[in-house]
Amino acid sequence: MSKSKVKGHHGRGYKGHKNSRSNCRDAKFSEDRFAETMEAAIMAVENEEESEVKFPCHLMMWDLGQCDPKKCSGRKLMRLGFVKTLRLKQHFGGIVLTPVGTSCLAPDDRTIIMQKGLAVVDCSWAQIDATPFGKMTCSFPRLLPYLVAANPVNYGRPCKLSCVEAFAAAFYIVGLPKLGEVLLKKFKWGTAFYDLNEELLQRYANCHTSEEVIAAQKSYLDEIRKEDENKDMRDPMDIGSDDECYNPNRHELQPGDYEDDDDDDDDDDDVEEEEHNDDCDDKKSINNDDDECKLNETKDDHCH
Repeated sequence: MSKSKVKGHHGRGYKGHKNSRSNCRDAKFSEDRFAETMEAAIMAVENEEESEVKFPCHLMMWDLGQCDPKKCSGRKLMRLGFVKTLRLKQHFGGIVLTPVGTSCLAPDDRTIIMQKGLAVVDCSWAQIDATPFGKMTCSFPRLLPYLVAANPVNYGRPCKLSCVEAFAAAFYIVGLPKLGEVLLKKFKWGTAFYDLNEELLQRYANCHTSEEVIAAQKSYLDEIRKEDENKDMRDPMDIGSDDECYNPNRHELQPGDYEDDDDDDDDDDDVEEEEHNDDCDDKKSINNDDDECKLNETKDDHCH
């Protein structure tokens, strides 16, 4: 038996042949071609074209069938042609966003995503302990940093992202937010995810390494804790004019307020005294009028 038949194609074993094909794909990769495909996908979504949009990189998903098919964002992306499914024990050579990741996703992962793609694990957060992560192997397992969900099921809850939110977060962090928008716009609530996490995502995107992303996450969470502590320590009845919640109906006494009150009292006394004198004068005039009337009556009587 010849050596080529034992070793396989061109005298190399199967593993060597597989690595050779992978190297060829990497060599053919072009950032210009990626950018062109990305722009075409963005334009197709903006023009609301119904035809299937060609995505510039591979999007994959392990679907464990734990979620409600009507609410599952991963299933919808699959129906729209953006995502393809992986079988259990099927290896993925790109980045996988998984709770058992060994490091945090960072902008340094951009090239890996562009060349080899991005994958997620579609499972229920309620059944996370029963999920067979060991059967989903990959070359680059990654964790997502702290983010808040905007999907209707887990809105406002930290870290409980849907599949489309996980994809979009990864694209934003590595500097490809437009690709995330392409996916989010397929959902009525989708764009709210970027709005809700804009400050955080921008902080992560400004980093380079996984360590820097973790430091940015820690800094943000420390700020949130301090704000919460300050709110708890604040006296809700202690409202001053310098506060944003200043109550204009609350009168604060000034140093001259008491003197003004005394002057007002004096003025009131003067007014009362003047009114009293006026009343006396009125009474006198009335009495004089009565006397004149009586005098005239007497004169009339004498004339008759």
